[in-house]
Parts: sequence; structure tokens; C-alpha cells
Amino acid sequence: MHLKRYTLAALLLIAAVGTYVYQVVTTADYSLDILGIHIDLPIAVWVVVPMVLLYLASLFHMTYYGFKAYMRRKRVTSDIEKLADALFWDILKSPKKHNYFDKRIKPVGAALDYGCDDFTKLDKKAVHEQIRDAIDIITAIRHGEVLDLSKYKLDKSNPYAIQNALNMLAHEPERAEEVLRRVPYYDAKVIRKAIEIFIEKADDKEIEKYQDFIDKEVFMHLIDTLDGREKEKMVTLATIEKLLERIEPDSCDYMVVSRKLVKHYTPHELLALFEKLLAKDEKAFSAYVFTLIEFEMLDKANELLQDTQRGEYLDFKAYLDLRKAGKHYPIDLLLRQC
Repeated sequence: MHLKRYTLAALLLIAAVGTYVYQVVTTADYSLDILGIHIDLPIAVWVVVPMVLLYLASLFHMTYYGFKAYMRRKRVTSDIEKLADALFWDILKSPKKHNYFDKRIKPVGAALDYGCDDFTKLDKKAVHEQIRDAIDIITAIRHGEVLDLSKYKLDKSNPYAIQNALNMLAHEPERAEEVLRRVPYYDAKVIRKAIEIFIEKADDKEIEKYQDFIDKEVFMHLIDTLDGREKEKMVTLATIEKLLERIEPDSCDYMVVSRKLVKHYTPHELLALFEKLLAKDEKAFSAYVFTLIEFEMLDKANELLQDTQRGEYLDFKAYLDLRKAGKHYPIDLLLRQC
């Protein structure tokens, strides 16, 4: 507050006024009795006495409120350091409580002291209104609700934006294609969930439209959904063939696909599929033999295996030898390696 400057200016003013009155106005004295004490002083002195008293009063006023402002700033500085410490422990997932002095900081610090993951024990009335709104938002999303977050402009990779979109798909699965049409606005996790939901009821044309989103896991999910499909919505083997060519399956993948398709298509259709696949990819050989065994075409399977090297496909050869010996084991034994 520049008390030195104020004091210097005040003393100069007092001296100037006193000198002016004494030298220009009057040099006479004035007597005054105060509490029985007779005081006789020049009029110039009586003029500057109120100025001195005003200076002392103002000096006390400024010193007092300056000290209060200093203490307030000190408390705010201390609280800011506590906020930094609270954030430090929150980042480490080990929140600690702090005592805050400033009334404006206390509602903010109260939230940080509980960490940004679990607010169940927090008294929301004690926190800042904006923080309370944020807590209400994440609590609702965690409970599966769908909120309009557009005004907050959250990044698509924000975990709450992702969870909110997943909640939307859970409540409104028919909006899965909407997500697929607006890929730039959604995180990869949301896109993955949308394609999984979409293909559960999609027909051949719809699958072809969004085939770029179908990877190996999504394809296997598609195969698993065939059980609940009506005949008119059944995926054709032509579409399955195209998808298999795209996902580049290995030997085990082909066998798993064969096992899953066997109850949905005729032997002729399924064997024709694997013959086509084998002509393009030798990794489909195991699945072709597997399909032959599945349909009890053991002679054909044996014939194919005889053309292989002695150390190849030992599990298939052993299985067929057991069948020749009259022992029947579940064909799923051949899938153990997968």
C-alpha cells in the first residue's frame, strides 16, 4: 500500500498547511482548556492537529486492513498449495483430506479430497455447484443412463463420452447403424460395439455395406448369431466366404467356423464352401478334412490325409484310426489345439 509514500506526502501537506497558516494567515496563539489542563498554542498548530489525527487514524485503518488482506492472501496461497497436493494424491489414486481456509476454495477442495473416481461418500452440498453438476453427470452415466453431452464438447476418446455412447447402444440398439455412419464422431470402442450389434440382424447387403468394420472377432460374433436368425435373414455362404477372405483366418479359425456352421447349412453347401476356400488358401485344409469327418465322409477324409507327409495332421490320422477301430470320440477333440 506504499505507507512510506503516504506518510511522506501527509507530513509534507501538514507542514505546508501549518507554515502557510503561521506565516500568511496569523501568528497569534489560541488557548484551550481540556480536562482542566490549559493549553496555549499558535493557531497554526491547532489547524494541523486534526490533520495529524486524521493521518494517524488513516494509517491505522490502512495497516489493519492491509494486514487482513495479507493474511487472506497467505491463506489463499496455502489453500492453493493444498489443492496441488490434493490433485497429486488424486492422480496417484490415494486421495487425502485437507483443511481449507478460503470459503471459495473449500467447495473445490472438498471434491478433490475424495478423489475423482468415487464420490459416494461426498456431501454434494459442500462442493462447488459446477463440480456438483459434473458429479451428477458421471454418476448418471455410470448407472447406465444416456445424457446429452453435446454442450460440453467432450473429446470422443473421453471415457465418459465413450460410456455414454455405449449406454445409448444398450438402450437403443437400432441406432448402431447411425454410429457406423458417423465414425469420425465416435471412439473405436463405440464403433466396435456398434458393428457387433448391427451384424446380429444385418442381411447380406447390410453386411457388405459395412464389411470394412468386420475383423476376425466381429466375424466370429456374426457366426454365433446365426442360431437366433430366421431363415429369410440367414447370411449366405457367399457372404461368409467373402468375409473369410478379408479377415485372413488361420487353420484353427477355419475349423472353428466349420464347427459353428455345420448345423446351419447342408453338407453339400458347406463342403463346396471349404473346397473354394482350400483352392485359395491351403490353411483351410484342416477345416475341409474336419468338415468331411463331421459329415461322416471318412473315406474321403482318409484319402486326403494319405497324400500328406507322415508327420503332418497326426491328430486327424489318429482320430480316423480310432474310428476304424470302432471307437467313437467326440469330434470336438480335434478342436483342442484351438
